[in-house]
Amino acid sequence: MTNFEKITASPEALGEFLASLPVATGPWDKEFHRAFCDSCERENCDGKRCPHQDKRYNPLWWLMLGSKEGEVPGLTVRIKAAFPVLWNREYYTVAEKRKETRAPCVCCDNTGKVTIKGIEYPCPRCKGNWREKEVVGETTVYSVAKWVLERIDVNQYGMSLTFKQTNSTERYGGSLQIRQADFHDMVKTDGGKTIKVYDDYKAAMEEVKRLNVAEREKQKGAVDDG
Repeated sequence: MTNFEKITASPEALGEFLASLPVATGPWDKEFHRAFCDSCERENCDGKRCPHQDKRYNPLWWLMLGSKEGEVPGLTVRIKAAFPVLWNREYYTVAEKRKETRAPCVCCDNTGKVTIKGIEYPCPRCKGNWREKEVVGETTVYSVAKWVLERIDVNQYGMSLTFKQTNSTERYGGSLQIRQADFHDMVKTDGGKTIKVYDDYKAAMEEVKRLNVAEREKQKGAVDDG
C-alpha cells in the first residue's frame, strides 16, 4: 500500500494526516471561523470555553462538510438572530397539551370494581373502567419540545428557518417556521399566540416549570372557589 493509499483510506485517516502537518492554519480553520466565530456573541471566548471545541483545528470536520442534507461546502449563510442558528444543533420551545380533568368514581374509588357479599363485580357507575369517569374540566400541561434546523428558505421577501421536531409523538412530527422579521428575538406570533425558540434547554425547562406551577395554582383556586 502506498502512502497515498494509506492517508486516503478514509476521511478519518486523511483528517489525522492533515492535523499532523506543521502548518499554522488551514482551510478548515477559515471555515470554522466563518461557520461559528463570525456569528458568535460570546465575549473573550478562548479555545477552552468554545462550544464547538470538537471542530476547532479539526480537519476531519472540514472534510465531512456536505455530508448532511442541505449543507453546501464553502457556503455560509449569515443570520443575524438572537443566537447562532446552526445545522445539527438542538433548539427548544414550550409545548402545551390540554388534558381532561375527571371526577373520581364515588362508587368504586377508582378501582373499576365493587364487592357485594364477597363477590366482585364491575362497577355499575363507571362500567368497570374508572378512566371513563365524568369529565369536570380541563388543565394545560406544559413540556419542552425539541427541534433541529431542517431547511433555510430565501426569496425576494426575505429568509425563513424551518425546524423539525425530534421528540414529537405525532406520526409525521411537527414543523416550525420562523421568518426573518422574528430573528431578532426568535419569537413567532401566529394568531395571537407566541412561540419562543430557545437555544438553552435549562431556560426552556425553567419556563415549563413556571407555567405548570401557575396552572396548578389556577386549578387549585378554581376548586377552592367551587
